[in-house]
Formats: sequence, structure tokens, C-alpha cells
Amino acid sequence: MDDTVKQDLWRYALLRWQDRDCEQACLHLQDDFQVPVSLLLCGLWLAECGKQPDALVGRRMAEVAEQFEADYLRPLRAVRRKAGEDSRLPEFKRQLQQVELEGERWLLTTLPALCDNLLPAGVRVDPMGWLLVLVPELAQCEELQAAMNKLVAL
Repeated sequence: MDDTVKQDLWRYALLRWQDRDCEQACLHLQDDFQVPVSLLLCGLWLAECGKQPDALVGRRMAEVAEQFEADYLRPLRAVRRKAGEDSRLPEFKRQLQQVELEGERWLLTTLPALCDNLLPAGVRVDPMGWLLVLVPELAQCEELQAAMNKLVAL
């Protein structure tokens, strides 16, 4: 996958993140359901690009995102949040935020490589189709469904 496509997802994510409602919806899904924000944004991006949902690709993307979250982003996030509670450490917290953002950027520029063989749907793609593939628990949890529906409606 060329760098332009990878950068397109990063730019898309930054643009969506500027919307305060989108940010809050994503953080709710991250904090309350442990759904990686990068995975959510990638699913929305793929739907907007008109890519047909694919279960195998979706599971692989989820595995990569969830592993990176568990190994790197969640521990960083925990330290950043703890540093935010200490009024002596504003610069340390800011630096941790930068490292966390760099991790998110890395993940968002890595995930598109897993999508090289996706076919165009030929019709409008419902974002919920991708989100169901990426977060299969969505089908079994009404609270998660409600949170996802709020994100998709933005």
C-alpha cells in the first residue's frame, strides 16, 4: 500500500478527532468497552472509502490493534492519566501524550497495509458493517451497540 493511502487514514483520523462529539464517543468506547480508537476510525474510514467489509481482514486488523493497545497504548495511557493527577508533572504528562499520539499514528499508518486486497463495494457501505466485523461483540451487547450507533450517527 502506498504512503498516500496510509496518510489518508491518518488525515481522516485527525479530522474526525477534531469533532468533540466524535472524540467523546470514541473515548467512551475505548474506556468503557476497551475498543481501540484506531480500529474504530479505520472502520469508519473503510466504509467511507466504499470498501466491502471482510471478516478475515477485519479480524486480522482487530488482532493487530488490540495487541498494540495491550502492549503499548494502554500502559502509556495509564501512566499519562496518573501523571495528570500530579500537579508537579504537567510537562511529563504532555510528553507522554506525544508518545501516545505517535503510537496511535503508527497504528493508523500500519492498519491500511492489511486492507490491500479489499474490494470496492460498488454501493454505499454502512459503517456498522465494518464495525460489526472489527468488534464482533457488538452483536451481543446492547450498551455497546448504542455507543457505536452514536458514533456512526456523527
